[in-house]
Amino acid sequence: MPEYPIGRWNWSDELGKWIYPEKDQNGNIKYTYQVDPPEEFLILTEKLEEINQKLMKTQDPQEKMTLFEELMKISKEMNSMRKPNETEC
Repeated sequence: MPEYPIGRWNWSDELGKWIYPEKDQNGNIKYTYQVDPPEEFLILTEKLEEINQKLMKTQDPQEKMTLFEELMKISKEMNSMRKPNETEC
């Protein structure tokens, strides 16, 4: 199995599932698997679609830059999705 970043959701093409690796108190890696995407992923995907539609419609360069920055922010959020009940260390 490939190594996945600890403490965030990862998509596995090989398994066709979402994987969430986390370390237990003994340092062992515990994996959580699910077929359905995490709720946060669905919400962020919807936001991306809405902003992308606005980006495609606008002609104003300043608005385009603002929308693009929003897209980048959401992209970063998607790359660090954690479990809802997980607390930051």
